[in-house]
Amino acid sequence: MRSQPLSSAAGRRRAEEQFKTKKTVDSAETPAQQAEVEKTARLRALRLAKEAADKETASRDAAAATAARSAPRRRVSSGPQASSPSEPK
Repeated sequence: MRSQPLSSAAGRRRAEEQFKTKKTVDSAETPAQQAEVEKTARLRALRLAKEAADKETASRDAAAATAARSAPRRRVSSGPQASSPSEPK
């Protein structure tokens, strides 16, 4: 263990190196690990696509609701009402 903390530049450099060294499909050691990495990548892609579609649907619904609220409303006149055919004259 270190008795003194790293300088901010050295700590940042070390963190960046750790961030850059992430596993990819090519670095999987066994076929089972590679299959798991590929499965995770597919599921992530599907999740991101679903989230994008849900976001688009929500924004479309919100726009439709806003348009419906701002649309001019029809007024019903309080004049003579037309009689329905079932009513006797």
